[in-house]
Amino acid sequence: MRKISFIALFTLCIVNFAHSQKLAQPILVGTWRFGYDDYGEFIYHKVEAFAWSYLKENPNAKMVARLCSGEKMSVALASSDGFAFIFPAHAKAFQVPAEKIFFARWSKCESRSEQYWFVPGNDDIEYDEMVQADRVRVNRFLVGNYDNPNSPFAKSDFAKNLKEFIAELKNNPKAEGFIIRNNGMRERHLREALRQLRIEKIDKNRFQILSRRTYPSYYPELMAVTITE
Repeated sequence: MRKISFIALFTLCIVNFAHSQKLAQPILVGTWRFGYDDYGEFIYHKVEAFAWSYLKENPNAKMVARLCSGEKMSVALASSDGFAFIFPAHAKAFQVPAEKIFFARWSKCESRSEQYWFVPGNDDIEYDEMVQADRVRVNRFLVGNYDNPNSPFAKSDFAKNLKEFIAELKNNPKAEGFIIRNNGMRERHLREALRQLRIEKIDKNRFQILSRRTYPSYYPELMAVTITE
């Protein structure tokens, strides 16, 4: 028992030392892959480590969520199986300065995975595209879970989402719209969304349909992604 306790203590000391020293090069602190249970908890703990340890010892460092995708950044974010677009919200909760948080995209890493990196101020990681997170805004419109998805409440929820989605595309010329298929989505609701977009004269180049299919959703998920210069 004494030997086991000593080993545990020694291991803990090594971990604490590694977390308290200044970074010499980028460190991959975690990779989220399709099929992991809780993406929110995964991101939370990575940001927690950055805010409470690495950033204090490396004030010029940044944290990067690198999405493994051959698509452009807006599509990569909308397609994210690990919902990487919630990353900045966690950073804000830990009071991490906005200029320390970045999204990157790279086409040469494992498909449908997302990597979280700690990067020293004078170093960088490989990427095809990188953007500071506070230049990215993602508005997600998802109908809540209803025991009866055909209930008036669920239908009203979808109608409200669709109205807000169209308003976002109308009022924000930089917004890119996404209509996302998930498991169990009914095609008639997709057709209804497309019909309303035609009625409102939204250019077909302003939105696209994606098939993510990562969880059940009776109605299509709607998302507007804006990336500013």
